[in-house]
Amino acid sequence: MLTNYSKGFSLLEVMIALIVATIALLGLASGQLKSLQYITNSFNYTVSIIEANNVLERIWPHLCELQQTNPDLYNDAGFRSYLSPQIDAYTLTLPANFSNELSVEVRWQDKRLTDNLENRVVITGSFPTLPAGCTP
Repeated sequence: MLTNYSKGFSLLEVMIALIVATIALLGLASGQLKSLQYITNSFNYTVSIIEANNVLERIWPHLCELQQTNPDLYNDAGFRSYLSPQIDAYTLTLPANFSNELSVEVRWQDKRLTDNLENRVVITGSFPTLPAGCTP
């Protein structure tokens, strides 16, 4: 006896499978894009930390001079540019006056992320008070 059953997939089943696969692939692509955005923000965060730490490290060789012999050196334009060579995408902010508890702030803009988080790093360096008569 011969029956009229169709073996295989119908066009409707193929179309539904195609729609499900397309939605899954679009979801994966969206997740990958968001992941790349967060990786870029993480890179900016890391560069900002390095830049802020560099500022604090550049102060160490001049600490005696800043504390005792020439405190006005900190406000000198040449010294400030030595402390913070600007990288275009980052904004570095130094306090107006030198202190042993010096906070350095670095900001950056990332308009691709809409998480409303502040894109900034603040690092505070604590310098010891050197004894009188230290030599620069």
